[in-house]
Amino acid sequence: MSIANTRSTLLVAALSVLAFAWQAGTAEAAKKGGSSKRDAQIEQCLMKVNAEAPVVVPEGTRNRRIQIYKDCMVSAGMRP
Repeated sequence: MSIANTRSTLLVAALSVLAFAWQAGTAEAAKKGGSSKRDAQIEQCLMKVNAEAPVVVPEGTRNRRIQIYKDCMVSAGMRP
């Protein structure tokens, strides 16, 4: 193998290891509490939706329920 092929192979291997390590770090960070806060907020917003628009009626109320949920999540600083 030429020097260029060896360097290319090493570069690809290094990038693969880096990508794997980055994904593992991201997954670990999500497990440490980011998702639990989001889960709690989702649950709270769903309770709010059920309290404000408890009955699902085709079309009319469904859109209202969606909007209540979106507004609740956005006001908490999270994406819906």
